[in-house]
Amino acid sequence: MKMTRRSLGSRLITAALCATLGLSTAMMPVAATAAGFPEKSVTLVVWSGAGGALDTYGRKLAELLEKQVGWSVKVDNRPGGSGAVGVSQIMNQPADGYNILVLTGTLTFGIAQGLIPFKIDDLRLLRAMQSEPSSLAVLADSPLKSVDDFVKYMKENPNGLKVGGHAPGGFHQYMLYQLMKQGGFESGWIPHDASGKVTLGLLGKHLDAAMMTPSTGLSQVKSGEIRLLGVSTPERTEFLPDTPTFKEQGYNLEDSIWRGIAVKAGTPDDTVNAIQAAIDKVTASEDWKKFQTEQLQDSPDWKEEEFTKRAKGELESQTEFLKASGYIK
Repeated sequence: MKMTRRSLGSRLITAALCATLGLSTAMMPVAATAAGFPEKSVTLVVWSGAGGALDTYGRKLAELLEKQVGWSVKVDNRPGGSGAVGVSQIMNQPADGYNILVLTGTLTFGIAQGLIPFKIDDLRLLRAMQSEPSSLAVLADSPLKSVDDFVKYMKENPNGLKVGGHAPGGFHQYMLYQLMKQGGFESGWIPHDASGKVTLGLLGKHLDAAMMTPSTGLSQVKSGEIRLLGVSTPERTEFLPDTPTFKEQGYNLEDSIWRGIAVKAGTPDDTVNAIQAAIDKVTASEDWKKFQTEQLQDSPDWKEEEFTKRAKGELESQTEFLKASGYIK
């Protein structure tokens, strides 16, 4: 390629400036790209259908990334396969941060069962932004008034109630399994592919009881149409002061499910840092704090190192349940 005096002079000036700043010309395009992230619309890939707690979180996050940070954000619901469809969508995109996965703690259940054909290390788990307990829920007109009522009925009538919740072999079935072990009863499980459908199952009396997050049927819980017999917090939560814990009713059930974001492994650190800085602005906003309170959510705010460590620990601890329930050998 022929180089004119002007183009040669421009190259020399650029090189001189870079030398003064201690940079190389080879580094300039990368630095410019990272500094400008995002330069186009970002997609939040929500791995569940519309209407559930995860979708509500994802849409609020999209709204606040636009309002607080100035990003252009699209929401893409990809339900199915216990999260596998959403993870696959991320894996089919470049590792550039423009596709961010919105996921829950059922990630480890799906990986353990082989339903999600990827490893934790195929993702960079960036931030856990919400956590919420499981609860045992019935309709307000149910004769069951406590966890003991439920356990007693199921002991006297094995599989006598239609019990279900979100996903096969996921967090809420795991919580039911723990209650079964401690209460000495048997129960089936009717899985739903979106948490919003669990509420509809209760309201339509296709379910007699559900293990679910309180926010799954938020308006019905607040109105009293759905009654929570117990929640899996260590002590009564400020969000549900009138709902007893499982523990105070004699059952050692303490656990919560997280919701957060991840990107494809290999996404550059500078891009990840830009995403983390944006999330910091969101979580510091009064809009986010109000949303968390309204949705009855705790805010763990685990960043990448702690988030990844916790997820890997969960993957190990869930094996017994999955084997006992016949989901894995």
